[in-house]
Amino acid sequence: MHPALPLGVPEMDADHAALEAMLDRVPHTRDEDLPALYAAIEAEVTSHFAREDVLMEAARVPVLDCHRIRHRELLDAIAARRPTERTSPDALRRTFAELAEAVTAHVDTVDRVTSRFLIAATAAPLEPAQAVG
Repeated sequence: MHPALPLGVPEMDADHAALEAMLDRVPHTRDEDLPALYAAIEAEVTSHFAREDVLMEAARVPVLDCHRIRHRELLDAIAARRPTERTSPDALRRTFAELAEAVTAHVDTVDRVTSRFLIAATAAPLEPAQAVG
């Protein structure tokens, strides 16, 4: 499975593809099952961000603090929109659409920048002959 916005970091791409697949289920999910799907997506986003933090720490990504702030903002927004028993299915479906847009924006901006650092950190160092010539 490949994400719509591949970044070239296998761990991130796999997580993004999984999140996309979950969000793609929304139109086919029965109204009464939407809150459970929201909870599952919230849990997956939380887990994904934890895994991403480990990658960024290991690579000593210089934008780590900024990226973590963006994670916290997105998690706070997801928590603030968590459905209640009074949330209508139509409102929840709109929330899912907004969530998908927010996740896509995060991937295409913050994650895209971070992926460049992660790729550079894992690139094999040049042999002396390659570096000179």
